[in-house]
Amino acid sequence: MKQSYHYKGSLYTVELAGSRARIGERQLAFALRGRGPGEWLIELDGQPQRVRWVKAGRKLWLHVDGRTYELEKAAGIRASGASGAGERSLRAPMPGQVRAVYVKAGEQVEEETVLLLLEAMKMELRVQAPRAARIAVVKVEAGESVDKEQVLVELDGEDA
Repeated sequence: MKQSYHYKGSLYTVELAGSRARIGERQLAFALRGRGPGEWLIELDGQPQRVRWVKAGRKLWLHVDGRTYELEKAAGIRASGASGAGERSLRAPMPGQVRAVYVKAGEQVEEETVLLLLEAMKMELRVQAPRAARIAVVKVEAGESVDKEQVLVELDGEDA
């Protein structure tokens, strides 16, 4: 598996092949020891690591060893299960609580407009529009708890 991400203005390619991981030019011994919703237990170069993760659209947040890394999938590469340009329903990437809703039905938004904030695992997630669109329905409100894959916002079917 090979994917590219932007991190702090640089592009990194991550390649996983069997028990080897390659991040840019760095090679690591890699083993997935367990996983649950939003969490991986991995071993990197013999060191066990607990990695918490959250994904929303092209953004991926990784929390490991007390630090949080915000990555963005490089354009032209679509993450499985991520909201693509043709998606009409934006869903919660994991269970959490809606902290703020910034849009209402009928409103026109541009691509990457922040539609709402979701808090999950003590991290704040910005749910963004995958494309320019009109908001069809906002299905949640601030303070509401949501389940993984619950529909948060629906967009009109046609691009703006």
